Amino acid sequence: MWKYSLLISYAGSDFCGWQKQKRPLGFLTQSVEKASIQETIEKAIFRMTEEELSVVGSGRTDSGVHAVGQVAHFILRKKSWDPQILLRGLNGLLPSSIQILRVESVALDFHAQRSATQKQYSYYFQQGPCALPHLEPFSWWIRKELDIKSMSEAIGYLVGEHDFKPFQSSGSKPGPTVRRILEADVTHGGVGFPLACPLDLVRVRVLGTGFLKQMVRGIAGTLLQVGEGRRPPSCMVEILRSQNRSEVGPTAPGRALWLEQVWY
Repeated sequence: MWKYSLLISYAGSDFCGWQKQKRPLGFLTQSVEKASIQETIEKAIFRMTEEELSVVGSGRTDSGVHAVGQVAHFILRKKSWDPQILLRGLNGLLPSSIQILRVESVALDFHAQRSATQKQYSYYFQQGPCALPHLEPFSWWIRKELDIKSMSEAIGYLVGEHDFKPFQSSGSKPGPTVRRILEADVTHGGVGFPLACPLDLVRVRVLGTGFLKQMVRGIAGTLLQVGEGRRPPSCMVEILRSQNRSEVGPTAPGRALWLEQVWY
């Protein structure tokens, strides 16, 4: 057996999320609409290697969520491949909305999900006179100017180990909901490309040991209410104390969320 890791970048707009949906036997040879990122990569590997296999990701990003640092692994059983040949071949077979940045041979005990120690997500708000069309699929335009100082204070209350159950999506499977946030901040600055673009991006960055389903999107939606002056920064403390899902702000759209890096 030979195990490989992938560093993956994708625009999630055209996909139903990372995780593949249940399909009939033989789905690897079928074309499907709104496929998952996972099964799209599996189909490309199958076309190269003629091996049906499972690609395991570091996390299951939701529909519309993007990544520049998703990590995954898979095992080949028929023969070993040069990582650079896999890299070039897979990028030639994959759609332009999914590309492999790196392929590496790894030890058999490596696991893309269980071996991960930290993950970083960022949520991006557009600020300007209107939404920049080029960035609309990748960020969320907010008309009202956001109060960055209040948002920064609010997100600071989330750093540390807390029970983040209220930020978990409703209907999630039962399980541990305590997570540790190592770093969290809110920053803003101009868009670097094109240089003359009169628009700011507000970035909500969260680095932690793990995240619940839609947790970062719930945090972003709550921070939006703080940034618009509808709630005080201390609302984060009250939400964690109440453990009540109804206290959390709206779940922010998936299109502005990015999985940026995974550490091992």
